[in-house]
Amino acid sequence: MDYASGILTTQHADSANAAAFEAFLDQLITDWPTGHLILVLDNASYHKTASLRTWFAEHQDRVTVIWLPTYSPHLNLIERVWRFLKAKLACHRFWNDREGLATRVQTLCDAIRAIFHADIAPRIRITQDFYMSA
Repeated sequence: MDYASGILTTQHADSANAAAFEAFLDQLITDWPTGHLILVLDNASYHKTASLRTWFAEHQDRVTVIWLPTYSPHLNLIERVWRFLKAKLACHRFWNDREGLATRVQTLCDAIRAIFHADIAPRIRITQDFYMSA
């Protein structure tokens, strides 16, 4: 999530692991080909594997990592977005169509703008009518 614009960059992966995260990092540096990126990361074990430490070392001229303290999801702003997504997609629903769920997740992620630095209370808003687009 770009904290300045609130825009989410997403990539579908079948599981949360180091290889999927490295592919996501490669996507990030492709999507933002210039400038310095600052990543705020939690301490998930797959964020700190040997292959990712190598990746961070190879991209240290373009990428700075800020590690959040262990067990501090309240400091990780993306957790608020996940909570919002779960409320929209999982609350009182059972999905037996995995591809349909993935499509709806992507549609909602594309429509989200998460604003945390506004003068009013933090909010997450949908930039289009989700039910119409789903």
